[in-house]
Formats: sequence, C-alpha cells, structure tokens
Amino acid sequence: MEDKTMKKVFGFIALALSLIACNKEDIDLQTTMQPAEKADGITITATLASKRAGTKAVADGGDNITVTWAQNEHIAILYTKDETNYMADATITAVDGTTGAATIEFTVESGTPDNTPCQIVYPLSAAKDDHSGVKTAATLLSAQDGTLNANLDVRVGEGNIRISTPGLDVTTQPVAQFAIFKFMVKNADASATIDVKPLTVTIGSQNYVITPASATSELYAALPAVSDKTVSFSATGSDSKTYTCSKGGISFDAGNYYRSTLKMTPHCTFTAPSRRTGLKFNGSKSNVAGSPQNLVNAGSAVNATIYYSTDDGSNWSTSIPTATNAGSYTVHYKVVPNAGYTGGRESTSLGSVSIAKINGWCELSSSSSDGWHTTAGKKVSFTVNHHGGELSYSVNGDPRDEANLNVHISGNKVDVSADSGQTIKKHLTITFTIAATTNYKGATATYTLNN
Repeated sequence: MEDKTMKKVFGFIALALSLIACNKEDIDLQTTMQPAEKADGITITATLASKRAGTKAVADGGDNITVTWAQNEHIAILYTKDETNYMADATITAVDGTTGAATIEFTVESGTPDNTPCQIVYPLSAAKDDHSGVKTAATLLSAQDGTLNANLDVRVGEGNIRISTPGLDVTTQPVAQFAIFKFMVKNADASATIDVKPLTVTIGSQNYVITPASATSELYAALPAVSDKTVSFSATGSDSKTYTCSKGGISFDAGNYYRSTLKMTPHCTFTAPSRRTGLKFNGSKSNVAGSPQNLVNAGSAVNATIYYSTDDGSNWSTSIPTATNAGSYTVHYKVVPNAGYTGGRESTSLGSVSIAKINGWCELSSSSSDGWHTTAGKKVSFTVNHHGGELSYSVNGDPRDEANLNVHISGNKVDVSADSGQTIKKHLTITFTIAATTNYKGATATYTLNN
C-alpha cells in the first residue's frame, strides 16, 4: 500500500484549569476553576483557518490558566506495525480561533493496518525514544525552570488510525497528566516574599527540582497527581539560607491549576556527631587513675546547637561527653534550631561507646633468694609495685615446707620467713596476684625460694 498522509482535526476546546481550595498552615492551596480538556470533539478537515501566529499553548489569566493548541506544535502518534513500534510526528497545521479545534497532519508507515490502535502524546518530546509510550513523570519534570510554558502541559489520549478512509478516531481525548502550580514563596507569617533558587518539591522518595534563571519568589511548576500524601519543600534563598516547609494529607489532581503560598522558614543545617571506636583506658604507672577521653567525634551545626546526654536524656550539655573509666556508655544527642529556624533533630542515640580495660602490672623488687635449706628461720623482704587491685598470694611446693613458711603483706612491702628453727628443704614458689579492677586486667608475679 502506498504511504498515505493522515489529516485530522482535534476539536480541542480550550477550557480553564481549576483550582481546589486547600487552606493549610504552611501550604495554602486555593482554587476556583474546573479541569481543562483540550478537546471535546473531532472533525476531519484540512481547511480550518489558522489561529493568529504566536499564540501560547499555556497562558496565565490571573485566576485561570488558559490551555490552547498552537499552530506548528508537534504531537506524537505512537503505534505498532508488524511488532515494531513507530512514531508519527503530527504537526498542528491550523487552530480554529473560535472553537479552539486543531488540524493535525501526520504520515504513517506504508502497510499500516486499518484501525490500528495508537497513543496520542502531547508534546512530541514527551514520548519515549523507543516509541513505546510516555516518558516517566520524573523524566518529564526533571528540568523545570519555573516559567509557565507548554512543556508543563503533558497530555495523553488514545485512538485508532483509519487507513480505508484516512483519519483518526479519537477514543480517549488527550487529558492532562500533571497539575500546574503557581508557587508564591513567603516567610513563616507571610509578611514578606523570599526569592529562591532552586525550589525542590519532595513527594515520597522523588524530588522535583524547579530551577529559575534567577532567584524569584514566584515559580510555576507541574507535579503528578497525589492523594493524601506528605509534600515537602526546600529552597535556597538569595540570602544563602535554606528554607523548608512540609505538610501531610495533601491531595491534588492532574489537569487542575493551583495557586499555593509556601510559608517557609529558614532551616538549620548540621553534621551529626559520631561515636568513637577503639578507645582504651589511658592510665599508666605514672597516672594510675587515667584521664578523661571524648566519647564522640563532635558534630557541627549552623543556626542550631548540638546537645549531648549520657543519662538517657535526663541532662543535656553542649560539651562533648567524656569518660575516664573503662566501660560502656550510651550517648544521645539532639539538635535544637536557633530562634526563627526549623529543622534540627530530636533525641537520637549514637549507641554504646566502649572504653576497654588495659593490662595491669605486678612487679617484684626481687624475684628469688637462696639458702633456705641451710638457714633456719631465714627471712627476706621485698616490695611489690602494682596497679590498684587487691594483692593476694599462693604458695606452691611441698606441703611440709608450706606449713613452715610465713608471708606477710603490708602495703607494698612483703616479708617472707621460715618458722623459727625451721628450714625450707625444697624449692617453693610464691605467686602474687593483683585482682582486675574497673580499668585494669589482673596480673601476676612469682617469687622463688631456692635451696
């Protein structure tokens, strides 16, 4: 079959987009208009008079946004032939100035079956590159500049391509996929406007960024419809402050026009503290008691203050929490915004921070002595240098020799003697043990009695 040129008129009547009243403390949505449709009929003709040149597809009329077709706009006609996706570039050749009906002209592949189903996508750029459908909302709304332009008005419809009598039967008129907003950014009490660049709208996990050419308090944006969702806004002001606001339970519909006052407050910024790891008690022979150590790596905040607690939030301090003794410590922190700022963080646990014990010591000024089997009633004395644990001892050798041995400890001094008139006939060892403490592990030292 020879290629045939399809000519079609969309009887798309320009209707005003509507506003839905939604008075919120931080996000004020107001409306007085009804949803817009670009067409309510279809006429096959190629002789409709053109609308005056330069007509915008989207124009703000104050309380209304007027949506009309414009001559030389392009619409994608997506269809499948022989299991291959095709796209026909439909050009609006004329727009009726009275009814708003548009005449479109496009060409389909030779051999296209009669009554081939198709998808009508406006504008042409909204169609996927592989001609399989419409680009995602995230893709379509990824490069908004805050101005009111035709790219905010994305529409999708359905139809059938007639080949026997060339034409297009529209089964579903192209309908708007997004709501259009006019955002006015003001301070918390709405007494002054705030110029921002950019403005980020967050719905769920998706961010929609509107970046005007220069900082402004008035921005247009398109957003996908939502129902009972939390919508959050953040913006960088011309004063370099970060402004935010958020509201739950928000709903808005595709094809509607909303005017929204964003009552935003400057937002503090902060870097959270982090718990320290690998800490060990820092005592020594010269400083047995040790000294304080920071339990966390300090956080930082701008226009806010970070507070710390080590008693589950009963008491708070701006000082970095410290501890001296070995053990586990649970640190909480919170971020309190300065007056006039929002953000911050409620009490948050950093988890357990541990200070480990270190090795203790037990050192004898002498480790052995001789002549115990030849000298009756022999006596020696030496000192024990140790950490602060309890000092104890045990004797290991012949029980008869153990019975004749006396060990006396007074402070760091140790006296070892045989009973009067008795000798130690075999080797004996005395093991001194310093018990573990809060900060030190236990330690031992051995003294030997040689024959």
